[in-house]
Amino acid sequence: MAWSWHIFFTYLLDPTFARAALVTLAIAAVAQAIGVAIGLVLALFSLSHLAVLRWLAAAYIWLWRGTPPLIQLVLLYFGLPQLGIRLGVLEAGLIGLGCYSASYIAEIIRAGVQSIDAGQTAAARSIGFSRLGTLRWIILPQAVRVILPPFGNEFASMMRSTSLLSVISFEELLRVTTLAINDTFRPIELYSVAACYYLLLYTSWTLIQQRLEGAAAFGAVRRPQSLSIIPDPA
Repeated sequence: MAWSWHIFFTYLLDPTFARAALVTLAIAAVAQAIGVAIGLVLALFSLSHLAVLRWLAAAYIWLWRGTPPLIQLVLLYFGLPQLGIRLGVLEAGLIGLGCYSASYIAEIIRAGVQSIDAGQTAAARSIGFSRLGTLRWIILPQAVRVILPPFGNEFASMMRSTSLLSVISFEELLRVTTLAINDTFRPIELYSVAACYYLLLYTSWTLIQQRLEGAAAFGAVRRPQSLSIIPDPA
C-alpha cells in the first residue's frame, strides 16, 4: 500500500487529533502534579530519622518502580472492581500514572536535597533556623537547580506514558489514532500523524524546561543577596 500524503495531511490538520493532543498534555500535567505531591511526602519519609517512615517510602518505591505501569493500570481499572472498588477510566489513569511517577520523583527530590552540603544545614541551625526553616529557606532553593533537569525529563516521559491509557480505552492521542486506523486501514500515515503531535508536545516542553532551568540558575546567583533578609517562618 503506497504512502498517501492526502491521508497524512487530512488527519494532521484534523481538530480531533489536536484536541486529543491537548487531552494528552492535560493528563500528563495532572498526573505529574499527583506524582509531585506524593513524591514530596515520600522524599521526606526517605530523609526522616524514623526507620519506619524510611521503610514505608522504600516499600512504595520498590513496588511502583519494580512493576510495569501497564500492569498497574490494568490492575487498577480491571482488578479493583473484583475487590468492590470501581474507578472510572480517568480516575484509574490519573492515579496509576501519578503513583508511578511519584516513585521516581521521590528519588529525584531526595537526591537533590542530599546533594546540598551538610555543612549548610549545620550552619543554618547554628544561627537559629529550625529544621523546617532550614529545609524551606536554605536547602530546597539550592536543590531546585539539581532537581529541575531530571524533573523535566520525568515530565517528558510522562507525556509519552499517557499512551498507556489507550489500553483501558481512555481517548487520548494514541486511542484516537487507533480508532482512526480502524476506519481507514492506513496505520503508517496515522501513526506518523501521532508521532508529529508527540514531537510537538515534547519540543514545546523542552523549550519551557530550558527557560525554567535558566531562571533557576539566575535565582541561584541572586540568592546570596536576598538570603540575609529571609526570615525563618518556623
